[in-house]
Amino acid sequence: MSGTIHSEVDGQVCTVTITNEGKRNAMDFGMAAELTATFEALAERAEPTVAVLRGAGEQAFCAGFDLDVDRSETPKDLKQRWPEMTDTIEGYPYPVLGMITGDTYGGGVEVAAACDIRLGARDARFAVTPAKIGLVYGGRAIHRIMRLVGPAKTKELLFTAEPVDADHAAEIGLLNYAVDREELADRTYDMADTIAGNAPFSLRKMKQVVDMVHEKGRLSEAETRWVARVRDEAFNSEDHAEGVAAFREGRDPDFQGR
Repeated sequence: MSGTIHSEVDGQVCTVTITNEGKRNAMDFGMAAELTATFEALAERAEPTVAVLRGAGEQAFCAGFDLDVDRSETPKDLKQRWPEMTDTIEGYPYPVLGMITGDTYGGGVEVAAACDIRLGARDARFAVTPAKIGLVYGGRAIHRIMRLVGPAKTKELLFTAEPVDADHAAEIGLLNYAVDREELADRTYDMADTIAGNAPFSLRKMKQVVDMVHEKGRLSEAETRWVARVRDEAFNSEDHAEGVAAFREGRDPDFQGR
């Protein structure tokens, strides 16, 4: 394994860093498993934690899978490590912010798309490149990108395999914001801190509802009843009472996740 995953918790925000600068933060199977384990461990923390996912340095967020790794006869369990990683990022119970510090290519675009919110440096570039090396992008990966930018733009990205700049990525929905590089960290962590200051139950359940609605287009009757039960639970929670009291008293709430 040529790279590693670093994580650092500061209060209720954890920075997770893909670290393989010599290869523009490309990942192999070992790093994919390590990133999965990192998010699984974060999910087990007693304190609700917002995650910021970034690449080491300023040149690249992630260049996707390390092409120096021979995948011609890869066992099935190893092949599953990449989709397990992106599923784990997407399924993390609290918000994940992608801080796109630089170029994002290949499978790195899927990693970014697995985040809930993406902020990128204005000089970053994005390209989905399997057609340039005779490969086919995975079904889950295509779905993640398509639900952000739509089928026509997804086809353009796949068929041309050409990079687009951060401003265009923001225009089509691949990024939430494209910002000047010197502002990226402040904007990302200001947002992460704002999110982390909100009620954990609300964050966790609303993430589930948004993902459910987006995946299915509309909710079934059973799912609608589930959302209603969740809302009732929230109305009766200690955090709701604390939020109302804090609003009336003109102070910041002290949420406990109950």
